Amino acid sequence: MKKIFMLIASAFLLANVSAANVEKIQFANAGDFALGLMVGTPSSYRNCVDSRAKMPFISVDAMWGLKDGFCHTNKFGDNGAVDLGAYLGFCYFGDHDFHDWRLPIAVRSGFNWEFVKNLDVYSGFQAGATIFHNSYEDFGIKVSDGGAEGIFGMYLGAKWMFSDSFGVKAEFSEDWIGWSLPWFAAGVQFKF
Repeated sequence: MKKIFMLIASAFLLANVSAANVEKIQFANAGDFALGLMVGTPSSYRNCVDSRAKMPFISVDAMWGLKDGFCHTNKFGDNGAVDLGAYLGFCYFGDHDFHDWRLPIAVRSGFNWEFVKNLDVYSGFQAGATIFHNSYEDFGIKVSDGGAEGIFGMYLGAKWMFSDSFGVKAEFSEDWIGWSLPWFAAGVQFKF
């Protein structure tokens, strides 16, 4: 019921928002390069159940604008942009008998829409792999293993730009295969 309510409320908000001087997309133009640095909450089942996280999830993402202004509306002008990017993160958690680190690497592509001045709302898909290593003690025997697992999921976020080159951002993500991405992250955005 909560999800249905949130969906209806979001649709109502988008339908009634004013253009606030937005005539074209500002911050996700074709040819633009942006770099984001974020700190997030690990989404691992171990962290959720056992609260073993020793550090926040740290990530860096890069975005290259591919195409902009291809959606024309009377209210928002030439808006909409598509970007292609890369994602790299790191997370460590553990306790006295368990240690695990994860290094997710992904390619991502998103759609950006600006319906309020200085605010870029975006969503997209990401795919890649996570390199991991864990060690633990099992009945007095030290066990260590590692490997890689796939990443495939979706992300949704927003950037508030204070200037043409600096802003803050927040992002939700979901990994449909594993648990190697933060479910929520916030940080800064630099546009070059």
